[in-house]
Amino acid sequence: MNYQNHINYNCEITLDTGDTYRVYSQWLSNEDLKHWKGWECSAGQKRIYIINDNVYGGACRQDHLGKLSTGWEVLKNPTICQQEECSVNTEDLLIDKRKIDEDSNT
Repeated sequence: MNYQNHINYNCEITLDTGDTYRVYSQWLSNEDLKHWKGWECSAGQKRIYIINDNVYGGACRQDHLGKLSTGWEVLKNPTICQQEECSVNTEDLLIDKRKIDEDSNT
C-alpha cells in the first residue's frame, strides 16, 4: 500500500513504523482499511449514535449506553472492538482507535 498525505483530510493514521499520514476517512473505507476487531476504540467516549430512544457508542452500535428517556452515560474507558469491520458510516472511521500491544496486554 502506498500511503501519502491527502490535501483534504479529516483524520490521521499512524503505522507500526511510526510514520503518520493525514488522510480522508472515505479513503480508509475505499481501501478496505476498516477492520479493527480486537483494537481499542473510543466509540462511546468521543462519539455517540442515537436511534429512537437508544444511545450507542458509534453507528456500529457495539455498546448500548442507555436510553434518552431513562438515562445514559459515556464510557469511561475505550471499548474493545468486536465488529468485523467499522461501520459504513465514515464518521465512525474518525473515532480514535489503537492497536493493543499483545506482548503487554495493553
